[in-house]
Amino acid sequence: MKVALIQETIEAARGGAETSTRQMASHLAALGLEVTVVCAAGARQGALNAPFKEDEVSYQPLPAPGVSRTLRSQRFLRAAAGFCRTSQFDIVHAITPCAVADVYQPRGGTLPETVRRSTAMVRRPLLRRLRHLGKLMNMRQRWLCAVERRLLAPGSEVHVAALSEYVRRQVLTDFSVAPQRVHLIFNGVEVAALEEPERAAHRAAVRTQLGIPEHAALVLFVAHNFRLKGLRELIQAGALDREDGPRWLLAVVGRDAPGQYLRLASRLGIADRVRFLGSQTDLRPWYAAADVLAHPTWYDPCSRVVLEALSLGLPVVTTRWNGAAEVLEPGKHGAVIETPADTAGLAAAIAEALDPAVRCACRADAPRVRVLVSMERHARQLLALYEEIVAARGAGSAARHAATS
Repeated sequence: MKVALIQETIEAARGGAETSTRQMASHLAALGLEVTVVCAAGARQGALNAPFKEDEVSYQPLPAPGVSRTLRSQRFLRAAAGFCRTSQFDIVHAITPCAVADVYQPRGGTLPETVRRSTAMVRRPLLRRLRHLGKLMNMRQRWLCAVERRLLAPGSEVHVAALSEYVRRQVLTDFSVAPQRVHLIFNGVEVAALEEPERAAHRAAVRTQLGIPEHAALVLFVAHNFRLKGLRELIQAGALDREDGPRWLLAVVGRDAPGQYLRLASRLGIADRVRFLGSQTDLRPWYAAADVLAHPTWYDPCSRVVLEALSLGLPVVTTRWNGAAEVLEPGKHGAVIETPADTAGLAAAIAEALDPAVRCACRADAPRVRVLVSMERHARQLLALYEEIVAARGAGSAARHAATS
C-alpha cells in the first residue's frame, strides 16, 4: 500500500508535531507500507531541500516559493495535491489540511479551537478581544481555516484521525462531518524503558550539573512556546509554596526567550529556584532527574512530553485543555487542573504529585502506559483505518461496475 503523509513543515527541531510525523512514518514503513512524506522545501536551517530516504521512508520536498508565508503555504498545498494525484497513492494522509486527503489528522487540533485557546490565555478582556480579531484577520490563518472547512464540509468523504477525545470533540463541534468518519486514534510516542541504573546515573549527573542535592524537589517544564504552555503561571505557582510544603526548584527546557520569565521570577523572589537550560536534544536525563513534570498548558491537542514522562514513570501535572490528560489517573500519575490561571490549584497539584506514594505508583505503572501510548500501537490503528478505507473504495467500485454491467 502506497501512503503519502502531507505536512508542510518537517523540521524535527521545531517540536512535537514534526517529531511525531517522522516517528509515525517510520512505524508505518515497518508495517510494510510504502511511505512518502510530502513537505515544503525551504531555505531555513534544518529544512529539507532534496528528496532522500530514511528508515525506509521517502521524503519528497516540493518547491513552494513566495514573498509571504500565506503564498508559500498556498503554493505548497497546490504542489502537494498535484504530486499526490500523479503518484497514485492508495492513501493520502494529510496533517496540513489538503483537498486530496483521504485521512485528515489535525495534529495541532482544529484551527477554530487553536484560535479560541490562543486568545483564552489573554487575561484582560479588551486585549483578548483584540488578539481574537488579530487571529481572524491573519491571512494565512483565514485561508487555512477555509481549506479545513471545505475538507470537513457536510457530505465530505474524508476520514479524521483524532489524536485524543478532546480533538474528536473539536471536530464534531466545529464541523458537520459525519460522526462515523471521526476516529479516535490516540497519540503515540517512541520511548525506551528507563532502567534503574540509567535513571540513577542520569539523576546524579543532572543534579550535579544544576548544583542541587538528591533530596531536593525538582519540577521539570519542557516547551518551546513558554506562554502557551503556561510557564508564567508555573513561576507564579512556585512563589506560592507553603512553608509546610515542599519548596521545589524549576528546570525549564526549551528554546523560547527567557527574559520576561527571569524578570518575573526575580520580582517574585524565586529567581534562585528557576533554571533556564535552553533546548536539549535528549530529554531522558531530565525526565530521570525530575520528580514531577509540570505542563500547565492553555492548549495542547495531545502533548508528547506528557506521554513521554508518564511512559518513563514521571508524575505529571497538566490541565484539562490537554488531550494527553485523558490517560492520566489522578492519585496515580499526578493531577489535572481546570485552568493554568488557577495558580493556587497548580501549586497544590504539584505538592500532591511530589508525594512519594504518587511517584512510586506512577513508576510502577510505566510499563503499562508505555504500551498504551506507543507509536507502534498508533501506527497499527492507522493501518487498520487505511485498510478500511481501501476496502470500502473497492466495494464501491465493484457495486458501480455491477450496476452498469
